[in-house]
Amino acid sequence: MKKEKKYTIATILLIVMVSISSLITVGSMIYFRIYIKKDAELYNEEYRKYARYYALVVRDNADTFWSAAFGSMQNEGEQTNVYVNKMGDNLADVYTRNELMEMAIASKVDGIIYEADDSVESIVLINRAVAAGIPVVTVMADAPGSARKSYVGVSNYNLGTEYGRLIMKAARSAEDKKPGGSGKALSVLVLTDVNMEDTTQNTVLTAIKETLQKKPDSYPEITLNTVEIDNSGEFTAEESIRDVFGRPVLPDIIVCLNEINTVSVYQTIVEQNRVGESVILGYYDSDTILRAIDKNVIYASITVDTQQLGRDCVDALNEYMDYRRVSDYYGVDYRIINKDNVKDYLESGAEDEK
Repeated sequence: MKKEKKYTIATILLIVMVSISSLITVGSMIYFRIYIKKDAELYNEEYRKYARYYALVVRDNADTFWSAAFGSMQNEGEQTNVYVNKMGDNLADVYTRNELMEMAIASKVDGIIYEADDSVESIVLINRAVAAGIPVVTVMADAPGSARKSYVGVSNYNLGTEYGRLIMKAARSAEDKKPGGSGKALSVLVLTDVNMEDTTQNTVLTAIKETLQKKPDSYPEITLNTVEIDNSGEFTAEESIRDVFGRPVLPDIIVCLNEINTVSVYQTIVEQNRVGESVILGYYDSDTILRAIDKNVIYASITVDTQQLGRDCVDALNEYMDYRRVSDYYGVDYRIINKDNVKDYLESGAEDEK
């Protein structure tokens, strides 16, 4: 009886194992049939063909400003049957902006959107592209001596004028914090980019100086100085800005002309527990900068409309490709973000994430 019982249990287990094995086999066959069918459908799917291929070439692909502008370029491209590619994305090696420009020329793209400057190398590369039949639109930084077809960006003079006005507004706040009260000159430090050509930044600085010279007598005296910040490496900006904050007394007002410096100044102030020692004027509207404004760590920031910027770049190239002529300058709007309106930007960002 015991032997028969053992054989019965063994038989049942064998049947169960065979049944499970059969189910697994059948299930696997069904899965692979579905997988093969989907793979065949994907293989036979027609890829979208675009009428034109434009390349975006900028100094820093990781910059959130350019990521936002690139997204707008892609959206506008979808609407106008243009494929826009940001040169340098998803590459194993890191290339300079001008190396990426050479790649775009060698790829024989239909048009190039280029963050230029007035250096000889930039001008030569633009002229090479145009000579090869590739129109170039410069963006945010121009090369007026080149054969570029159009410039899309903000007027640097207008930008400097706006910073000058913000400095005068911030001067009231800085004066209240200054030891000894009113009557003493306020120090303003503008952080410039050592890797940018002088022309762009000099125009901004000239406009700041001219605006401050016109200030009413009721405003405190202001001394203006600059310091160059190295933004070439991943941590070089932070190191340069820490040197500035190594001073026992900070400037009354610190002006940042790009996003990297703005974020670095904010992080350094918080890390060193020096919030409130300087009034900070920033640039752009990344989430970090918006929250710093909301916390009263940054007084205000100037932001460029990246959506308009992206659309205008693609439209400028399209207009030239269609008609062989295009406006020499596309002016892009900018806005001031401060404590009064920062909630709107934060809420708008939260809505976009839903």
